[in-house]
Amino acid sequence: MRVLFILKESVMHERLGVMYLSSVLKSHGHDVRLVMVNRIGVKGLSEFMDAYSPAVVGYSAMTGEHMELLRINNMLKRRYKFLAVFGGPHATFFPELVKEEGCDAVCVGEGEAVFAEFCNRFDSGGAYWQTPNFIVKYDGGIVYNPVSPLIENLDELPFPDRGLMYESDPSLINETHKIFFSTRGCPYKCTYCFNRKYNDIYKGKGPVLRFRSPENLIDEICSVRDRYPLGVVWIDDDTFILKPAGWFDRFCSLYRERVKLPLSCNVRADLVTDALIAMLKYAGLDSVWMGVECGNEDVSNRVLERKLKNEQLLDAARIIKKYGVKLITQNLIGLPVAESYKIDLQTLDLNIKIRPTFAWSSIMYPYPDTPIELYAREHGFLEGSSSSLETNKRSSLFNFSKAQKRQIEHLHKLFGLIVRFPFLRRFCNLLCRLPLTGLYSGLFYFWYGYNFKIKIYPFLSLRKELGNYIGLWWRLVRKS
Repeated sequence: MRVLFILKESVMHERLGVMYLSSVLKSHGHDVRLVMVNRIGVKGLSEFMDAYSPAVVGYSAMTGEHMELLRINNMLKRRYKFLAVFGGPHATFFPELVKEEGCDAVCVGEGEAVFAEFCNRFDSGGAYWQTPNFIVKYDGGIVYNPVSPLIENLDELPFPDRGLMYESDPSLINETHKIFFSTRGCPYKCTYCFNRKYNDIYKGKGPVLRFRSPENLIDEICSVRDRYPLGVVWIDDDTFILKPAGWFDRFCSLYRERVKLPLSCNVRADLVTDALIAMLKYAGLDSVWMGVECGNEDVSNRVLERKLKNEQLLDAARIIKKYGVKLITQNLIGLPVAESYKIDLQTLDLNIKIRPTFAWSSIMYPYPDTPIELYAREHGFLEGSSSSLETNKRSSLFNFSKAQKRQIEHLHKLFGLIVRFPFLRRFCNLLCRLPLTGLYSGLFYFWYGYNFKIKIYPFLSLRKELGNYIGLWWRLVRKS
């Protein structure tokens, strides 16, 4: 059977969910394709549908992307006959998406174990509407099926189908860094994150944390390195260093012996130890991403439920930098608290103390039904139905005064520059009051691109990659 996946765009990142699903579907004999709407346009999409005639069209959407994909689906439904299935983060957390016009089914949670079964049943005329994890419009009603147990043995999964992604977006082939996962699940309960609700969905369905074997992960990395350009291995687990005893002994030995490439990963400050960073550095650790989020300990622990002290963040940073590893901090500003901008300045000052390679900041975005959204509503910072913006947030949704909102949004754009050049700190209030939003947006994306592609994940081929990044920078600036 022919299955077509449609994504809005890649934004220069591989979308591993679709890539895993494609590998599983192909192992069951199905023909799978992928298109990026932003690359081929609506006319190109119609021409592709004419030529390919898929029986199932799958949409993978983050919150915000789903709106455009629903519009595209309705346009296609007026002309073509197919089963429209929505999956990905938004469908998982808002399965009532199935009630939207043109949506035939929604897949909740991990799709690798169930999507092939769904397609097999649909192809053979079986009861596809009874497939676990799926919510399906059928016979004038909606059928709700329970989720199946979590996939415990991740080594059983086929490697993600990168060829599918690169055929749809060739610019990703020459991208310096490529994304891998060694872990699924996160036990922490930060109020702004999806993991708390995800764990509730799968309560009693298996262990939250699951790990690939070092051998399986290394095999995938080597297979990608041997087929495609690869400069940096980015293991993008929520917390890479959360592993069972003995895992890193084997991984570091294999990585140093077989991979021999710079390694990047995400860490949590209270899990960072001198011995672990030394071991990873020996294997090839080149950069880490660490969540700082908020410099005010009370807000960090009471509102965000981070359960971290500033001293732990400073200690972890000292260890990381001791071994010459690049440190990228992640921060949230525009929190739903009184005098939010002043709290943001404390976060800025903590980053100046840490002195990371790059300080990344995001404006707090209250995803619907997360604890932080409920907190914001209870405290008067959010009213009515919140708009679902795209995932690259550029403005605040909270009920701040016009002056404070401008300060927060401007600080977001200038945050990384001020941390890198601390002499600007004394001018911060003035800079954040000036009506220079357009200029600051351009600086923000330039500074992010410079750090990402010059300092952290340097170009493998300036000739092949630079044009793509200039184009992306321009599209993001225009959106702003």
